[in-house]
Order: sequence, then C-alpha cells, then structure tokens
Amino acid sequence: MSQERSMPLREQAMEALEESTKMLEVACNLMEQGNRKEAERLHKAARTKRSVSVLLMAKANALENASRKRRSHYHEVDSSRAH
Repeated sequence: MSQERSMPLREQAMEALEESTKMLEVACNLMEQGNRKEAERLHKAARTKRSVSVLLMAKANALENASRKRRSHYHEVDSSRAH
C-alpha cells in the first residue's frame, strides 16, 4: 500500500531531477556564451528543483519506512498471540 503511494512521489522526484539537470546544462551553455545573469538565474532555479527532488524522495522513503514498521509490529503482535 505505501509503495503505491510512494511511487508517484518517486516519479515526481525523478522528473524534477531530470529537469534540474537540463536546466544546469542550459545554464552552462549560457555561461559559455557570456550570458552570466541568465545563467545564474537558471542555476538557482535548477538548485531549487534539485531540492524539491530530494524532498520528494525523502517523503517517499519515509512512507515506505513507516509502512515497514507497521507491518513488522503487526507480525510481532500476531506471532506473540500464536504462542
């Protein structure tokens, strides 16, 4: 169940990561062309995208970890009742 909820988050994280990578490539090209101001603006936007990616991935991991803990606790309680 949590994996179903975490997959869209992981997909969004990967999309944000890919976008930030493209933005950084464009920023490098702009810098080489001498357009420093636009390159800096794009670089800052790319860093923001990268941060979004990291946060989304962390949220997906937290959902999965919480689900594992619930399943583990359920199995512990269930197995203790069997004895």
